[in-house]
Amino acid sequence: MTFKLVESIKESERQADDLIREAQQEARQLIREAESRAAQLLKEEIAAAREQSREMLAKAEAEARQETKALADVHRKEVEEIQSLARARLPEVVAMIAERVVKIDANR
Repeated sequence: MTFKLVESIKESERQADDLIREAQQEARQLIREAESRAAQLLKEEIAAAREQSREMLAKAEAEARQETKALADVHRKEVEEIQSLARARLPEVVAMIAERVVKIDANR
């Protein structure tokens, strides 16, 4: 009877060892799967963040172009006004220069 009891204990220990090995293998597999899924999620998040960054940059560039165009339009109008005023005074300035030239020649 003692022999059967010892054999039964040894068999139970073997079964326990097998269960422990199986549990360890399953745990390692679960860890590998979790690490793989985490790496995949990280890649997806990085890709999403890059895409969001590109979209934000494109939006900012579009807004900057609109603001630049608006400012350019304002400055273009100011330049046109200054040029118009200069053209309007051109005959007056030409007459003034001509008068001075004539005075200089007359004084010689």
